[in-house]
Amino acid sequence: MSPVPALMMKAAREFLGLSQDDVAAVSGLSRKTIQRVEKGIDVDKHYVAALRRFYVDQGITFLPPRDGAGWGMLNSNMKGEGSSLNGLAKIPPTRRKKPTV
Repeated sequence: MSPVPALMMKAAREFLGLSQDDVAAVSGLSRKTIQRVEKGIDVDKHYVAALRRFYVDQGITFLPPRDGAGWGMLNSNMKGEGSSLNGLAKIPPTRRKKPTV
């Protein structure tokens, strides 16, 4: 299993239509950890694997480079017209504090 590049981890989240806060609320990883993975900052490989596993469980298939082509991905949630980008029924509200004006 090839390590997925940071940019592809971010693209997977966006392909699912999720924010970093959404992923943090559902995956159990902190938003800070997700940010670090997406920026390619040195993060324990356990967290990178957990985030990859979360995306795979949500329907993402990472396609490693082959035949001169770069990385790619598929979203198995997009099987028909009117399909949702992700299979999550409800995402818990964010725990992040809203800025006061």
